Amino acid sequence: MRLYKKAAACLLTAAMALSMLTACGGGGTGGNGGGNTPTLPNPGEIVLPGEGGEGEGGGEGTETKPTKTPIDKNKSKLAKFNNEYGGFKEFYVEMQEVDYEDGSVEGSTDGFVAVKGNNAYTKMTLSGKNQKQQLVEQLMLKEFDYNNDYLLLRGSKVAVRTNSYKSQSDDNLSLDTLIANKLPDLMWSTEVKVGPTKYYAEVYNLYSYEYTTCFTADGKPVYQFVRKLNEKQLESATLYKTIQAGSGTSKGLCEMPDGFKKYSVDFRNNTLADANGNEFTIETNNKGDVTSVKDNTGKDVTDDFKWVYDLFEMMS
Repeated sequence: MRLYKKAAACLLTAAMALSMLTACGGGGTGGNGGGNTPTLPNPGEIVLPGEGGEGEGGGEGTETKPTKTPIDKNKSKLAKFNNEYGGFKEFYVEMQEVDYEDGSVEGSTDGFVAVKGNNAYTKMTLSGKNQKQQLVEQLMLKEFDYNNDYLLLRGSKVAVRTNSYKSQSDDNLSLDTLIANKLPDLMWSTEVKVGPTKYYAEVYNLYSYEYTTCFTADGKPVYQFVRKLNEKQLESATLYKTIQAGSGTSKGLCEMPDGFKKYSVDFRNNTLADANGNEFTIETNNKGDVTSVKDNTGKDVTDDFKWVYDLFEMMS
């Protein structure tokens, strides 16, 4: 359930790691800059600025730490990108995120998000401590007056609606709404060292977190690091592998795949319903494992719903 919720959060925000990223190169073909794609380093290989102009490493080290210089938020790279590209309502972001707890890896996400209008698709490989790696595909579709979230079980060609809520007139998945509707008044520029490479970076505080976004030489976001303001250790690190915005960049992913059967699930009552309104009951043991599926006459139809085992394993 924990990993699934992580993917659900991704979908609903259209990319959890887009928290302050802005689209670069509208309609471009992606990448975060020239050369080889960077990788996510260990915390000890990240040197971030500290309070009062003094630097703090994501880990240890004796080298000189970076300082922070106040900048006009309206002249920041983040503001520039947001003004130029934030209004795109079709985009694609491929990214990798690592979450940390007490300086060690708590979980990781590797995948991509595609958005077109009010529809969004995400495909993520999720890993966590003492948890089995999961591949999760989710699709959010605006259908009539509702936004419906579907889990896609591609091997069985099944789409299971897990959530539904009434759409609002101000629903908007454009980049400026998701990323940076309003930049904080206080922003700083700095230099951040990630492994052997130094990057120009911009820092701002939002609520109880500090966000540091690194840029490549050609001005594209490549890393984002998040720390709690009252802690020195990293909360998360994100690598942006590919960023595309503009017509066609969602690659046709933001629609229901052909040949998929739709179902809705109620996990509280362990029931399923198909597109025709037929209801099915999911029976489980005291551990929550699926034991059988029965139709509304009590007939055992488990053989027709073997994908339910995968669904419940994903939610466990």
